[in-house]
Amino acid sequence: MSARANLEVRFRWVSVTSVALFAIALVAGMVLHIVSPGSPVSVGVLRAGLVALMAAPGVRIAIAVAERVRRRDWSFVLMTMVVVIELAIVLWRASSKA
Repeated sequence: MSARANLEVRFRWVSVTSVALFAIALVAGMVLHIVSPGSPVSVGVLRAGLVALMAAPGVRIAIAVAERVRRRDWSFVLMTMVVVIELAIVLWRASSKA
């Protein structure tokens, strides 16, 4: 199996897993909300599902960077890290204004 095909398999696995976790948490959170509306458990499960869904792109980036480090493609790693740092700064600034 080529390195590109191997990377695509990892990306597919991350996508399927994150969507499955999101779906399970969403259904569980909705059932818990129906049983006990607004309970901390139902809110927590729903939030966990949303975090799983939002974390998927970050995990994909981490896999891509790890693969490029393994291939010693330092220009890709540097550019990706610059973008990640910029996004982290934006998120940090946005969260401090809330």
